[in-house]
Amino acid sequence: MKQKNQKRILFYIGSLLAGGKERRLLELLKYLKANSQIEIMLVLTVDKIHYIDFLNLGVPIKILDENNKGFKPQIISRFYRLCKDFQPDIIHTWGAKQTLYTLPAVFGLNIPLINSQIASAPPKIHKTSIDYWINKINFQFSNLILSNSIAGIEAYEPPKNKSKVIYNGLSFSRFKNLPDKESIKAKYQVNTPYLVVMSASFSPNKDHKLFLEVAKKVTALREDISFLGIGAHDHPDNPIFAEIMEKSKAYPRINYPGRINEVEALVNACDLGLMFSNTSVHGEGISNSIMEYMALAKPVIANDAGGTKELVFNNQNGYLITNETVDQIVTKVIELIDNKEKSRGFGKKGKQIIKESFTIEKMGKGFMKVYKEFIAGKVSFSTEENNRMIHLEKPEYVHSNS
Repeated sequence: MKQKNQKRILFYIGSLLAGGKERRLLELLKYLKANSQIEIMLVLTVDKIHYIDFLNLGVPIKILDENNKGFKPQIISRFYRLCKDFQPDIIHTWGAKQTLYTLPAVFGLNIPLINSQIASAPPKIHKTSIDYWINKINFQFSNLILSNSIAGIEAYEPPKNKSKVIYNGLSFSRFKNLPDKESIKAKYQVNTPYLVVMSASFSPNKDHKLFLEVAKKVTALREDISFLGIGAHDHPDNPIFAEIMEKSKAYPRINYPGRINEVEALVNACDLGLMFSNTSVHGEGISNSIMEYMALAKPVIANDAGGTKELVFNNQNGYLITNETVDQIVTKVIELIDNKEKSRGFGKKGKQIIKESFTIEKMGKGFMKVYKEFIAGKVSFSTEENNRMIHLEKPEYVHSNS
């Protein structure tokens, strides 16, 4: 039985597999458990949990599809009944399909809906696609749409009078007591003084082929640099992972350990972080991988696309690339390995940016402000309110083309 003054939020996401929005939600749940009296329930469509530290939070969890067989109409009715029993003050969704599934409960039980499905900034959204129309329906019936980047709002074009940005937040506690750098390098058979990493899933959204081409050319020029491509590939038969593994066989200083549970330790042991997206189909929102590079004071090379340009500032904490050739990127990689002063300067600036604008405290306070306004019935969607955005300000740095 719900207590009279007890406030409840029901979070709904497809799974807790390794991914950016999943990590972001986990960090938010940790913050709420430590800093609020809100009662929380987490709902998953399927029982897949990569982030096992979630299990230590003591948050009740409900699975809608125990057999992991994909969509069934029963998912909608199960969610409706769950809401009827739990009586949440707010439903907060973290995916387009999940948002769509909630709409009968939102209407039937008159529960406010906060929609956090925007976590990327694709270069083009086809207006004839099913996904486009699902987005339109979701945006129409959401009380508030939250993106993790300004670029995401610009790409998906939700109604401006109810669209806001709360940037990803990162907890520096994740980087305490990390293993010795040399022991980590030895564990992953890195026997060179320098290490370059790319932490990204093996999906069509990431450009692992570019990473491999850069790595091949750098290692042909230099014997003191190794490359690691780390990230989830869902299944050993993943065609992208299989192709990359086949093409990298002849290069002993280019390795792919796949999904690991000590990303922070490996990033800490590296000298440079790369993030190459397939910009023909995908734009990052705010990349958690890039945030990790920056928090650990590593210089970054990444695409000048999507929300990355809200995080990486050219020639200040890294290099943004657009149409550079492989050889031009190779030159930048080697420069940042050899020019210790520039590399340290970029790393120092990146860490400063994270501390000033992308902490878990700022993210948590941004979400708490939203929840309190909804619960108090003081939600405002005026243009003036929208223009200042909930997450304080955009980072006060300027882009440089030099």
